[in-house]
Amino acid sequence: MQGHIAVVLLQIVFLKFSHCDRIGMIVSARTSFSSRLFLILAQICLVVPLAFSQEDSTKAVSKFLVSPVFKSGAITDTPSYTISDSEIAWSDYTFAGDVLKRIPGSYLANMYQPGDPSELFFDGLGGNYSKYLLDGVELNEPTTSSLNLYHVPMEFVGNVEYIDALRAPIYQFNATGGLVNFQTRLYSEAVPYSKVRHMEEPYNYLITDGVFSQNIGFNSNIDVGFERQTTDGRFANSVYDGVNIRAKYRYSIDSTRQLTATELYYRTKGGMTGGAMPYNISENTFSQYLISLRSQSANLTYLQHHLQVAYSESDPNDSTRFFTAAAFFDYYEFQFGDVSLPYYLTNSSRRFGANLRASETFIGGKLNFGVEAVRDENPYNTTTVIPSTNRVSAYADQEFYILDFVKAGVFGRGDVYGSKFYPALGASFGLGNETFDLHVGGSISQHVPSMSEKYFVTQNFTGNPDLKAETDKLLQVKASMKLGETFELFLKPYMRLIDNPIYFQENYLGTPVYPQISVVNLSTRKIYGVDAAAKISLWKFEADGNFNYVNEKVDDNQVYTLPKYFVSGELYFHDVLFTGHLNLKVGVRGKAMSVFRGSEFYPQGLVYYPSNVNEFGPFGSSDFFIQARIGSAILYFTFFNLTNQDYVLAPVYPALDRSLGFGVNWEFLN
Repeated sequence: MQGHIAVVLLQIVFLKFSHCDRIGMIVSARTSFSSRLFLILAQICLVVPLAFSQEDSTKAVSKFLVSPVFKSGAITDTPSYTISDSEIAWSDYTFAGDVLKRIPGSYLANMYQPGDPSELFFDGLGGNYSKYLLDGVELNEPTTSSLNLYHVPMEFVGNVEYIDALRAPIYQFNATGGLVNFQTRLYSEAVPYSKVRHMEEPYNYLITDGVFSQNIGFNSNIDVGFERQTTDGRFANSVYDGVNIRAKYRYSIDSTRQLTATELYYRTKGGMTGGAMPYNISENTFSQYLISLRSQSANLTYLQHHLQVAYSESDPNDSTRFFTAAAFFDYYEFQFGDVSLPYYLTNSSRRFGANLRASETFIGGKLNFGVEAVRDENPYNTTTVIPSTNRVSAYADQEFYILDFVKAGVFGRGDVYGSKFYPALGASFGLGNETFDLHVGGSISQHVPSMSEKYFVTQNFTGNPDLKAETDKLLQVKASMKLGETFELFLKPYMRLIDNPIYFQENYLGTPVYPQISVVNLSTRKIYGVDAAAKISLWKFEADGNFNYVNEKVDDNQVYTLPKYFVSGELYFHDVLFTGHLNLKVGVRGKAMSVFRGSEFYPQGLVYYPSNVNEFGPFGSSDFFIQARIGSAILYFTFFNLTNQDYVLAPVYPALDRSLGFGVNWEFLN
């Protein structure tokens, strides 16, 4: 109980000092270093002794009464990349993008305004080409086919599965760029469990997340959480306030079967400047970001409500066999307004349906298969009528094991969407062992335009309902090597050819607040790229990094939406000190990129479009970080942009100045 009282006092101290404008202690880029140092020292003084006492008090407590079903919410047991619970807990993230950007081949176009949509690219394709699932159920907003990654509470997540573009379209409709499945945590707590996570970054950005879990009887558990994010913003009219409430109830029929009910609610409200005027800026005139805003009156509110009920079952004698059935309902609403135009848009959408997923041992290999029925509706849009759509889908992914080191696979999917049928299929072949692995694969799939692209994303809302679906043909090679715990290497060259690509065209006439937008089908889009990742461990030091190369042409014209070259990585010292009481990581991380033009955000339609106004770069930046686990608490300290470089990751949104962020992730049992 003392731990609960202390954490409440800790939050009061943080919130009090962080918002105490009248006494000059605003935690932002303009805050004096001494005042921020005071907050850090106060945090250490409060957390360290309580964390030690908390660790001692929980040693004799048995946490697990019922063994949860491991496969609950999983898509496959062989994803392309996995981010574990421990990696999430150690990350000093403020939103899901900070965690997902470690996936090889990913590029996060961060707007550096908390809450504003940031776009995550996988192998050259943007956010509306990727699908995000929660325990196997889609989260993407039905109208725009996109998801703001600030709307994923990572403290609700225990594991992340990533499936790359070769197989992603098989597991989810329109996932030609990649698929991310967030698996929620499965608690089984004999006594009340709680956790508080608090982070602070420049411009008065605060995120506080609280979790509570408790078993109810011997077979069931309740997990509830609350999160709030707020910021004053770095521009005029860029304040933000977001609230997330979530809950999960689990009933274990026995050790292999369980029922779950999950609810996720998110509501945000904030100003939206839209950044700086792109035709007024260049890479050497960053001061203009502060004086040439798109708008000082635009605002955006967003509501997301997600409900799902699922039954899952696994085979205790075969870990690859599982079955999941889920029914779901989603409601989304966003409102965008700008008094200066004047301009207002309200759009509401909803989705409901059911899916079945299973994995079986079949013909000496593993078979993943599933079916799904979904209906998307738009009950209201201010400017246009958007028809409802129905979709029925089925997929199968069969792997064959030939000898002990050779594996082949065939996979296919069919979607009846509206009155049309969209097929997808592919195959792969690989060989390897624990040291070396090599796979070659290819696939062909369809990407259907979103409802916003068809009906209202254009500024005059005439839309283009005759947009064709894209045909995406992909060929990729994946190779990996692992030498014990010392060295790991991953390499993936790929080639992608898209017929009838859906493309945004913009035109600035004079000095408009927002550009004129049109959406059309072009002839061809070609993307050639290489993803590489490496990790080296030597004594107490570790280094890991990602390298992306992307070369894109649309109708034979070179495209610089992304940097051709992008490198990111970190070097750190990691050791456990003081007889196991201090788990310490200290290091630097950085990124470097070549010239690019990037994507700009179009708030009317909640979409990104390629920018053709200015070229930026090359850029580079570095951060210094300290992460320390003391008992059951993890402390985070980060110095952003050590060299105070001017750079951007999305064209009209400058990155952070040299600044300081800190936080704590603290879990305890009563």
